[in-house]
Amino acid sequence: MDLKVKNINIPGKSDNVSLRGSIYYTLNTKHEAPFVVILPGFLEHRTSGFVKYYAKKFANAGYYTLSYDYRAHGETKTRYGSKWNKILPLIFSDIHVVLEWILEFQSSKLLTDKIVLFSRSLGGGIALSHGFIDERAKILIALSPRYDYHTTNVKFQEEVVKKISPHYFLRRDSMNNERILIAHCRDDDRIPFQNLNQFKDHLGLIDENVIIFESGGHSFKGHREEIFKYSLEFLKKL
Repeated sequence: MDLKVKNINIPGKSDNVSLRGSIYYTLNTKHEAPFVVILPGFLEHRTSGFVKYYAKKFANAGYYTLSYDYRAHGETKTRYGSKWNKILPLIFSDIHVVLEWILEFQSSKLLTDKIVLFSRSLGGGIALSHGFIDERAKILIALSPRYDYHTTNVKFQEEVVKKISPHYFLRRDSMNNERILIAHCRDDDRIPFQNLNQFKDHLGLIDENVIIFESGGHSFKGHREEIFKYSLEFLKKL
């Protein structure tokens, strides 16, 4: 398919930071279609291989795909500095700004407010914290997310941890199994596999919403196509 990429700027509401982003689509994308927002892992950005792989896959499947560079990442890093540890809560809360921007400036393309967050690692933490409490995100797909940021090697102040750790944001809800899909590899050497069980228990997820791979590590090596197929099937809930 003839893939198109449009570069965008998403301005912040409370400061002068403008997040650099890209929207992927094809000539066959319907005028109105769901948006898939891809949230990268730590220090990744919208041109990282993992991100572009899924941006293209979802676009070719008929979705508008939006990826953006967090503060202190990618082009946003180039323009505004790289001290991510000073602004981590803002990196997480910026998802609200992105969702608002889609609804305000892409409403003519967005099919009935259908927005999906597809995320990995740090991005999974964003999706399952601030994304969880924002009902504008209709479906959350999280690969190897961290449940509690007390467990990182880099130690953060308690007030920061409370603003970014999913376990402070999550709640059991009858709609969780219609909204949330998570995946993890048992041999993940960055975010331990036990995080998946913590999410499953906290959210009350059924087995079908929890994808487990015996190997693949933090990058899901060898399983990316499987993840895409699982995701497309889950998106039928939209």
